[in-house]
Amino acid sequence: MNNTFIFLAFFFIYFLLIWKAGKTYPIVYLFLFTYFLQYLFSTYLIYNDYAVLRRQMEISQERYFDYAIPALLSLFTGLFIFNKDVDIKQSLERIDPGQAARLGYLLLLISFSFDVIGVLLPALSSLLSFTSYLKYLAAFCFLFTHSKFNYVLIVFIFSQLGIQVLTGGVFIDLFIWCTYLFFFISLKFQFNLLLRFTFILIAAPVLFFVQSVKTEYRAATWVKSREAGLDLFVELAGKQRQQDLNKPFSQSYAVVSTIGRLTQGWHLGLTLKQVPAKVPFAEGEDMLTDISSSILPRVIFTDKKIVGSQDKFNKYTGHKLRGNTSMTIGILGDFYINFGFWGSMIMLFVFGAMIARLLYYFLIYYVLTDPINIIWVPYMLSYLIRANNDFYMVFNSITKGFLIFLFINFVRKKLWPTMYV
Repeated sequence: MNNTFIFLAFFFIYFLLIWKAGKTYPIVYLFLFTYFLQYLFSTYLIYNDYAVLRRQMEISQERYFDYAIPALLSLFTGLFIFNKDVDIKQSLERIDPGQAARLGYLLLLISFSFDVIGVLLPALSSLLSFTSYLKYLAAFCFLFTHSKFNYVLIVFIFSQLGIQVLTGGVFIDLFIWCTYLFFFISLKFQFNLLLRFTFILIAAPVLFFVQSVKTEYRAATWVKSREAGLDLFVELAGKQRQQDLNKPFSQSYAVVSTIGRLTQGWHLGLTLKQVPAKVPFAEGEDMLTDISSSILPRVIFTDKKIVGSQDKFNKYTGHKLRGNTSMTIGILGDFYINFGFWGSMIMLFVFGAMIARLLYYFLIYYVLTDPINIIWVPYMLSYLIRANNDFYMVFNSITKGFLIFLFINFVRKKLWPTMYV
């Protein structure tokens, strides 16, 4: 690889994502774009252009890409062979505004109710990780209602998300859900290719801006107890900009920190170094535990895994995390520790094929027959799109997300039976 090839690949994959967004909800292509960005693009730049970041890579460039490239090729070969894009553009025009509004209000009520219950009953935190996202699905519903009041609710929902991330200093949810919202807006208002393509011109500067001050912002609010908010964020950004005035843009702190945060190469490199040299392959046992933990309730499966546990990361990377920091070894790392090099190539292909078929059947049986159900696609696959999540988080979110979808679908048909005859 060289710089020209890696940048051409970046723009080609981004163009593919934006092109497909004109007729379908491009979750598959967002999956491809995110994994390319985090496993290949950013990691390649670290090895070749950013010496200040290169020390975090524990293995050679050759060894890293000898696994990462064929692993991603296997995953996406399986995905695209079995993927069949479903044109939903015309189907979305059949969405009944009243039906969309009712579902939106129901989702909003459930989400905010569980937010309140969660404060009183912290033991429900695992459930809240799913119900808290329902408010964003409500916002997607309101896009199809033609109601100014409901559009105001969308602004309110995402403003609350903005306040939440500023208060907590964790910005990933803001990036993810705003991206999902953009693709729904694009479908709803039929943005042309040029208008869709400009998304990166808005998203990239915002990403650089946030990354340039995120570390300092967290230190100021978490350690120094300064008041969180937009004013502090802008103040820190101004100071950082002054420090970068005499640096080329590509070497500015904003760009360097963004590249460093984007990559999943550090996690995967540590895993490749540790396994099997110091820790033997799990021979599929760890993944079987992931599946059983996702399907069986804790009362039956007492050894059920805890999402966000440091145990797997510590074991398979040899790196001890500090405090409450939560990291994973990612999808590629998970398949490697379970099946080895060649086994992971086969199983990643199978995993990609499985995702493609599940998505296709959901679109055929639930979206084409009831188009408002398209809002559930990013909900169930949200953790798949985030390359920093492992197999357990992905499979758990798909399983639990589908069960919640079935339950709410059942409830709304009981509440408004005449609308679904």
